[in-house]
Amino acid sequence: MVRQTSLVGGAASSAGHTRPWPTEWDTVVISLVASGLVELSQHLERRGAFPVPYPAALQRALDRLTAMGVIAGAEVPRSVMDLAAWAHLPFVQWPFRPAVEGLNDDESLLIDGKPTKACLEWAVVSGDVEGEIRERLLIHGVLDVCKANDDPGAYVRFRRLLVEKPAMTERDLLVTMAQPGFAILAQHLRGAYRAAPAEALATGEAVVCGGCGHLWTLQADGVRRCSEWDCPAPTTIKKRLPASEGVVWLSRELRMFVSGPGRAELRIAKALERAGVTAQLWPDFDACDVLPVEVPWAADVKSWTNPVRLAWRLTERPFVLPRGAERGFIVIAKEQTTGRPEYLRALRNHCTWLKGQSRIEAVSEKAFIDRVVREFRKAQA
Repeated sequence: MVRQTSLVGGAASSAGHTRPWPTEWDTVVISLVASGLVELSQHLERRGAFPVPYPAALQRALDRLTAMGVIAGAEVPRSVMDLAAWAHLPFVQWPFRPAVEGLNDDESLLIDGKPTKACLEWAVVSGDVEGEIRERLLIHGVLDVCKANDDPGAYVRFRRLLVEKPAMTERDLLVTMAQPGFAILAQHLRGAYRAAPAEALATGEAVVCGGCGHLWTLQADGVRRCSEWDCPAPTTIKKRLPASEGVVWLSRELRMFVSGPGRAELRIAKALERAGVTAQLWPDFDACDVLPVEVPWAADVKSWTNPVRLAWRLTERPFVLPRGAERGFIVIAKEQTTGRPEYLRALRNHCTWLKGQSRIEAVSEKAFIDRVVREFRKAQA
């Protein structure tokens, strides 16, 4: 059981000490912890055993955090496993807390031994495991195949399938792979889906969530329910799949980086089409996420839980306006902005790249739809 203290930001507040290390150390150590935990989780999924030695990022995180804590006179993790125990705690309960804006008090990096969305976002921000995550997402491989075959429609079909059917039976997956529209991507579809875990098949069937389409899983409290980060209706049921038929679902990274924001991308396209606007999804091999034809304002849709982490990510990897687009928008999915009026303000305040843009701005999902429809109707008048 770890002890809670009042240490925040690298120094004992009661002693009034200032940080005796560079400010960036605080952010770096959290990035290292997250990157190491993601690498460790991926190794366990592939091999089923702890790696020896531990991931280098995780060992560096332990060394850095220990050094900072010792200097501050705080309790420090005694081992990698001790650090993993810390990672299960909400950040506010860490015995020693680096001073970072990008980790909320109620967020943790691990739940039931698996990386949380916050952990995956931090890992991507750090860049240490980005290459492996992107490779696992298969997106680059899919893009290469579709470009080689000059078939942008195949890419759109692939992306839509991952959003609309993140879980299905093994038979349904095989039937889909055999369809002419997916034939050139059969190998990539096979790689995107994996066998459902035992905790999703506890009663001999899998429950498909009505809110997000993913699978309910057995939680630590013994109750089976949806635990997806951004599910809009986690208590609803879409259908049940017999475990005897074999059940597959998307990998964790695909659920976060493709299926999650993809729900918002489809919602935006459908809302625009209801208003009479033609909406292209992932046009020109993913030049943007949504592009209204009559109003060429390109949308890059994001569903990151923390606006500060997203601000860093956008500064590191800016959105580039596609050809023919007059304006660009970083559109935040409603799952992140509902009840959080400070989200967009924090994003704008912390994103140095966004501050320098004259044709790109950050808006909510609703604001983007409303502005495009208003511009469309003005042009039709």
